[in-house]
Amino acid sequence: TRPTAAAGSHFPSLASLFVDGAVLQNKGSTARDHLANERTYLAWMRTSLALIGASLGLLKWDAAENSVGYIVAVLGVVCLISSTERYFSNMHRLEHGEFVPNVRGILVVVVVVVTAIISAFVLHFKHDL
Repeated sequence: TRPTAAAGSHFPSLASLFVDGAVLQNKGSTARDHLANERTYLAWMRTSLALIGASLGLLKWDAAENSVGYIVAVLGVVCLISSTERYFSNMHRLEHGEFVPNVRGILVVVVVVVTAIISAFVLHFKHDL
């Protein structure tokens, strides 16, 4: 039999989810919320893989510094790890009727992107002078 997680009960372990799967009671928006969580995770997974692929391209390209390729690869791995943690955290919280907005994660992404844009402009105009 497959483990069932009732509302308010203890969610099955990760091992039992992997081996047996799980059947969740679909009360209210349970299925919709879990599917939205999964879609968000898969979008972050695609972003992580794109960053890792871009890092490989940067490492093969002679004009780019190797450090840039390695930094992009590390960002891809960090993105993959943090999105996996967020997915399982959200899954657990949704089963308990909770939701915590990802304010810290959004701020980190904004700071990293702004820093990357400023660094790219500085490097570009530094070479033009």
